[in-house]
Amino acid sequence: MRDDECYLGPDGQVECGALIKRINDTLEKRANNALQKHDITFFQLRMLIILFQSKDGTATLKELERGFGVAQSTAAGVAVRLEKKGLITSYADARDRRVKRVQITPAGRALCEAHHEEMGQNEAILLKDLSGQEQEQLKSLLLRVYASLEV
Repeated sequence: MRDDECYLGPDGQVECGALIKRINDTLEKRANNALQKHDITFFQLRMLIILFQSKDGTATLKELERGFGVAQSTAAGVAVRLEKKGLITSYADARDRRVKRVQITPAGRALCEAHHEEMGQNEAILLKDLSGQEQEQLKSLLLRVYASLEV
């Protein structure tokens, strides 16, 4: 089977969902390979970036769970691994002790800053064969498709 046949639906036409999945898998594999030297996964880096970009560097586990569309146990497991690596700290919310908050550490911030340029390079590789107008059009279309899937 040729590689491009993996994207074809039963009617022989390119199946967008399969192609998007393949693109995502390829990008994630590249990112995980690059992050191996830091003993961190792409998903863990994405969680750090969310914290890095938040106003005070913190979020609740519930917010992370919803933001990533994963189970509570998944978000908690990732947080535990990041905490063991010294990239975040966790604590009970002052207003409601049942709520667990996580905060990025200086080491986590440094890791995000170190990978900022590399992430930009990956985005450039992804879009290199598209004109500026095509890039904006692609982003707009992807956002519309994603919005149509929101539950």
